[in-house]
Amino acid sequence: MNFESIQDNNRYAHAILLIITCYISFFLFNGEFFVNIMEARNFVTAREMIEKGNWLVPTMNGELRLAKPPLPTWITAFFGNTFGMENLSMLRFPAGIMGSLMVFFMYQFTISLSGNRIKALTNSLVLVSSFYVLYMSRTGTWDIYCHSFMLGAIWIIHSAFKNHNSKSLWIKFSFTGVLLGLSFLSKGPVAFFALLLPFLIAYFSVYRLKDLKQYWKPIVLCLFIFAIISFWWPVYISIAHSQEAAAVAKLESGSWMNRHVRPFYYYWNFPIQSGIWTLVIFTSLLFPYAFKNFETKKEYKFALIWTLSSVILLSLIPEKKDRYLLPVLIPSALLAGQFLHHLYIVFKNESAKKADHILFGINTWTIAIVAFSLPIVAFFMFQRQNLMSVPTFALFSIFSELVAMSLVICWINRNVRGMVLSTTSLLLIVVIFIIPHTGGILNKNPHFKSIAEVRNLTDLHKYNYYSIGEHDFRIELVYEIGKEVKQWNTKEKLDLPEKSPFVVISTENPKDVFTKPQMSKIKLDIISRYDNNMQRVGKRRNKEHFKKYVSLVTPISIPDKTCEETAITEMNNSKDNEN
Repeated sequence: MNFESIQDNNRYAHAILLIITCYISFFLFNGEFFVNIMEARNFVTAREMIEKGNWLVPTMNGELRLAKPPLPTWITAFFGNTFGMENLSMLRFPAGIMGSLMVFFMYQFTISLSGNRIKALTNSLVLVSSFYVLYMSRTGTWDIYCHSFMLGAIWIIHSAFKNHNSKSLWIKFSFTGVLLGLSFLSKGPVAFFALLLPFLIAYFSVYRLKDLKQYWKPIVLCLFIFAIISFWWPVYISIAHSQEAAAVAKLESGSWMNRHVRPFYYYWNFPIQSGIWTLVIFTSLLFPYAFKNFETKKEYKFALIWTLSSVILLSLIPEKKDRYLLPVLIPSALLAGQFLHHLYIVFKNESAKKADHILFGINTWTIAIVAFSLPIVAFFMFQRQNLMSVPTFALFSIFSELVAMSLVICWINRNVRGMVLSTTSLLLIVVIFIIPHTGGILNKNPHFKSIAEVRNLTDLHKYNYYSIGEHDFRIELVYEIGKEVKQWNTKEKLDLPEKSPFVVISTENPKDVFTKPQMSKIKLDIISRYDNNMQRVGKRRNKEHFKKYVSLVTPISIPDKTCEETAITEMNNSKDNEN
């Protein structure tokens, strides 16, 4: 068998391995987690696209939803319309596809960068098993879309810069324009700032591309395609709803400065977001060691500058959230891959220094200890509380200990590839055995009663729903209920909102929310009280706004006068009687 056929076999083997890993990481049991606030916003908007047909002008709980571009919501709506808006697995399926595309783009980008398929596989395995990549690919939000499309664009840009074939440049930059447009239509300029700009800083700092003249025409075509795909929707919205669009733009720009403000150094623990690869990424940041020992110094310098540029740029924005670090994990995977490839080369050539042995030992033994300890943790968190069956716990323990033993053997034999595969396997074992049993851990409220049960009360579906007694109704509850929930302030608007029966939802007992004149005009049937809190009473995250009464209100008369006029009339009659 010649070298080319071996390379082809490696390519197919790598593809199969990555497909299996992506399936377990992103798709398996992806309906287990509760819907978070970001998902709820996306799902409610998608549901109203289907029900109301407002695909171009999205709404969320009846209000215009212009803060985010609509591409991820369109895709979610397509899957929701096909498989049902209550099918969480399928609503999250597109995010898994985008996560898988990100891994594929990483593999192809690494080949373009180094021409080495082993490096490509290593970088892709680090990326697919990084915690926040896994988490965002299992939840139906916007971030995984924009960054996945952007990584694809970066791969093609790098390929175009590296290969100067004039015929292929037009095709490559055309595809780049499409991917850039799709990224912008997913979350605006976020990926351009957090991923593309740091890449360009790193690339031109290290590789210093000299002759840019040959690229200007394809680049113009790229920008033209990008502009068409990106800006048609914002332009349409600015024309059709100019005042609302301006208000949203002002609010969003203000939130970057005023909401969730954190200190500049908040993001500098970014390796932690990779989960199991935290120590490996921290080690790869030891640039004095890397510049002195690594063979591929240019590639390492490129990955280092890309990573640090991304962190610095994100740190400049006052608003900071952990999920905003997702784009940093992409160059971080490249950085970790450089360290792991260096160890592979020096151990293979028997040229490893003392520092190489020490760093490999620290990383491998740390993960081995984690693997060894996992059954103990699982026993106290799951099996002891009867959340996991004995056979499942036994299998989980066996596989975890096998991974721990495998890592020890890898350390003895200085097997870096085996260490990468064993570490990835450990994460997959956690997904397979732990995620299906997390419900009992995440939900610690013994009085939990989901308001989603209202969906089963088919007699209520024909009525309109109103939230009373508060100004802000949680969007997570809107998704769980499955219908739009309108706002009604019973103190300011004394008239009943409808002359036919309707449903009211309130934190307080509705008897204490309605005014006396209103109570005299309605029949109130309290259906039940629901508690969507995951934490038990007394905990910080147990919030009153997740506790709701659901009641049916039936007007018992339909007076010509408003409730306010009726109240005045009753007061006048009372005065006449006194006289």
